[in-house]
Amino acid sequence: MTNTPIKNRRRQSGIALLVVMMLSAIIIPFAAEFAYQIALEYTTAFNVSDQLAIDNAIESQYQIVLARLEHDGQGNQTDTYDDVWADEELRSRTDEDTGVSLSTTPFDEQGKFNVHILAEASAARKPIWKERLTELIKWYRNDTKFDASSYAEEVSDAIFRWVNGQTSRGSVPKPNTSSDRAMLVLEELHFVSDLFEKHRLLEDIREGEEVAPGLHRFLTVYGDGKINLNTAPKAVLQGVFNKDPDLAARIIERRQGEGEDSESSDEDDQGSGNPFSDPNQILEVEGMDQTRLVANKVIPADDFTVRSNYFSVRIAAQKEQSRREELFIVERVPGNDPNGPIEGFRHLLCQERTDTLEELPDEE
Repeated sequence: MTNTPIKNRRRQSGIALLVVMMLSAIIIPFAAEFAYQIALEYTTAFNVSDQLAIDNAIESQYQIVLARLEHDGQGNQTDTYDDVWADEELRSRTDEDTGVSLSTTPFDEQGKFNVHILAEASAARKPIWKERLTELIKWYRNDTKFDASSYAEEVSDAIFRWVNGQTSRGSVPKPNTSSDRAMLVLEELHFVSDLFEKHRLLEDIREGEEVAPGLHRFLTVYGDGKINLNTAPKAVLQGVFNKDPDLAARIIERRQGEGEDSESSDEDDQGSGNPFSDPNQILEVEGMDQTRLVANKVIPADDFTVRSNYFSVRIAAQKEQSRREELFIVERVPGNDPNGPIEGFRHLLCQERTDTLEELPDEE
């Protein structure tokens, strides 16, 4: 009889423990789910905040570049990578208000080979430009294991036929533009040949310590077809002077060297070096003469310019775990007075990018 209360208490304790365990089995998952949802919402809100900060930082950086392009366009008759729109201080900085890290890479689109020239040049000049494109492709990765020289002719022939409408476009529509140009963006070259995808021809490549540039650095669909002597990379110049590719390095040495006009004041800040102020000044390059111009079928006034109005700007922004990279293409519209303010800008493209811009070992 005396053991009954003890047994009852034990039984009650057991039932209470069972009830607690059952309630725990029900409550704990709900509590865990609640905690997960709170954490998820916090992370989402945090990411949205970061994305808004990144949006504002990219737009702010883009406006800074435009302001510099506008300033540079006033009275400056040449465009080089020493000008204020490509100043080193603009390349990498952190936005103080948002904490967003910004990396900016500007390109002069008129320093590149314009693929539309393959269709827009005269019948006599088209084969010349096609040969130049072939040589460019042979040179642009020639010192890497990604060398494209073995299929350069096949690639250039495919591009030539595509822009001249000699290839079936399949399901790819032809752009309906006022100039009736064959391509609107460079990425359309992926439709030209499977070699572009197979060998990643357009994008920069890094495998371990090996780095190779992409064709996006050398080809464009923007501009008037003339190549800016002051900004053209070496491979583009080697393509033009395909009979004398050594002249490419000499052109770069000439424009980067010191000259009578190389000094610049803090007031105008229009760049340094010894840029070409006229395409015919190419004859000042060491080893250049009329014989070599004729041999390479170069007509300076027709093939070259020293001033540009088409630019691309790659802006990468990162904050905490959020990152985005955007590409802008802009046309600078000069005013009637070459020494006065520019008319404004035409915004030709804004495109989010997922490919990576690699730092090249000897970028020119």
